[in-house]
Amino acid sequence: MAVAFKTTGIQIALAAMFFSCIHVGWGKEPNGVPRTNDGAKIGGRWVGVSCVCHPQSADTRETEKLIDVAALDKPDIILLTEGCMQNTPRSATPEEHNAGAEPLPAPGPITEFLARKAKQHRCYIIAGYWRKDPRGRGRYNSAVLIDRKGELVGWYDKVFPTIPEMQSGVIPGRKAVVFDTDFGRIGAMICFDLNFPELAEQYKDEGIELLCFLSDFRGGEMVPALARKHHWFIASAVPEEDGVIVDPLGRALAKSSHYGRVVFARVNLDSRTAHIDFNVDRVRRMKEKYGPLVRIDTASPEAVYFISSLHPERSINDMMREFEIEDYDAYLDRSRREREKALRSDGK
Repeated sequence: MAVAFKTTGIQIALAAMFFSCIHVGWGKEPNGVPRTNDGAKIGGRWVGVSCVCHPQSADTRETEKLIDVAALDKPDIILLTEGCMQNTPRSATPEEHNAGAEPLPAPGPITEFLARKAKQHRCYIIAGYWRKDPRGRGRYNSAVLIDRKGELVGWYDKVFPTIPEMQSGVIPGRKAVVFDTDFGRIGAMICFDLNFPELAEQYKDEGIELLCFLSDFRGGEMVPALARKHHWFIASAVPEEDGVIVDPLGRALAKSSHYGRVVFARVNLDSRTAHIDFNVDRVRRMKEKYGPLVRIDTASPEAVYFISSLHPERSINDMMREFEIEDYDAYLDRSRREREKALRSDGK
């Protein structure tokens, strides 16, 4: 194991200076994926994410138009809001809502429509709508994922419905549900779920890379805070304004507004975070070796590196192993173990 060293204020300042010019020397391909100015081939695991932010219960014609607009960016996945469409009007009784919920896994009209659009645009679509309880007890508020072929992948049932939802017949889901797609591992939360850290911890344990937040409330600063805490990319589809796509440093890459309800960003899932402690020299040497084929962002107030591989053959995990760089969570776990050792040796 490499000898550890203490990070000083001077080292942090030098790190910030060294990486302050990391964006210099980059160009863009037409699809938004970066390339080196000398024409070097770029790798990474780039994923196009589109969020369609429109009010609940839009009609099929309006939803189709918005999906078609989102598809112009050639995304890998399109997010629609919680309750994006329903088979019954808002004024219907709970019994009518239950009866009109989609009978998954058998496709109802909403699922058939979204499957057609996913197949047409060759992208995943994840959307929020009601799913019928097969035992006839009520309905679930579900995030339903459909793949590029228009086939049903599965669904996540909202684990924490609001009290009024449950009083109207919505059944709580049991747990986090993870989807392994052809571009990475994703999870979903719906609206009120965002308030419950135990659900986020389940997703953390499952190793998701992108969280899809489908909601009727916007979440505000809770969204970037969750991204920073768990080092995820998060995309949110909410009514009209403040739908966002954020990176694991909590930086907004795209944000919806009243005038722009469809937003898009291309993100590189071949990325990791690492604490600055013990890593200043190691990260510097990584950059010296790989140059434009590794991207390093420094979040100085949080003392964190966000590192992305752009190498066509070496992943970020390969690079971090090569230079013995611990990721952020591994470093915190090691700190906990060292604390326990210190407490035992103290003898109190």
